[in-house]
Amino acid sequence: MEQINLFILKSLRHQKGWSQDRLAEMSGVNKQTISRIERGGKDTRDHTIRQLAQALGVIPAELTRKTLPSEDSQTEPARRRPKSRFRVSDTAGNYLYLISERYFIKPWQVLELAPLLFCWAAEMSLCERRTKIKKLEDAYSTARAVEREMRHLPPSNLIYSEEKITAETRSIEANDIFGMCFGDDDFSDGSLHNQGDDEDNPFAVFLARLTAEIGDVATFEGFSPIDYPIFEVCRKEALDMVGGDEILAERILSGIVDLYEMPKELQDFAGKTEDRASWVQAQADALIKEQLEAIERRKKAKETTP
Repeated sequence: MEQINLFILKSLRHQKGWSQDRLAEMSGVNKQTISRIERGGKDTRDHTIRQLAQALGVIPAELTRKTLPSEDSQTEPARRRPKSRFRVSDTAGNYLYLISERYFIKPWQVLELAPLLFCWAAEMSLCERRTKIKKLEDAYSTARAVEREMRHLPPSNLIYSEEKITAETRSIEANDIFGMCFGDDDFSDGSLHNQGDDEDNPFAVFLARLTAEIGDVATFEGFSPIDYPIFEVCRKEALDMVGGDEILAERILSGIVDLYEMPKELQDFAGKTEDRASWVQAQADALIKEQLEAIERRKKAKETTP
């Protein structure tokens, strides 16, 4: 019997994107056994090690080697070669860095959790809309019932409310978080929806309210299906990095400076504030200079073109 290195087991499982349940299914090893091993359990039977190794595509000795994974090893899923062709913006990349400093978490862990958090936000916004449309339906029914009792008054015209209820219900059922599926013929007075709107669509309204509830940690401006979301997080952490310099903090928050290019000796938030501020300033100056030179080259090329 030998002891499995729990860090290596977790790393290999994460690299395949497997849960403990999935590893148990693929290896034939009981989930409780896998959980015990990953909590630092003692020696494991040889046949269990072989089963896990076979499922994970490694030799048994790989699971029992004593070397602990370092920060630079491939223990983090984010270090795998990405299969997707998209990349996050430089601004979002810096936000990941600042979030990791604020909450003592790895950037790759934030990315791994992002799909769950987005689904949660989307479904909560749809749930909120269902609640509102139910209130509107109840109010509509009450108004119709009361007006039927007031026969001395002219007939009411609540068609417009009925149109809105029908269109909004269809939008919710289609998981249309931005409220994009309204047609010009949905409303007798014409379409009310602007597809380029990044502030008043239902998902943006939900996110704005949610952000307002968490104080000054984050701000939110807008989000539409045709553009990047506009928000900001962790301004305090950016300010702390550069000794409270507002201009340099803005260089970080706007993505002008890439924090992942920062020298390793400056990455520790404790101390070296002046050196880190100088590095941010130098990086920003270099980028701005490069952009100005590019503009000048294009200008000259345009002037010489017949």
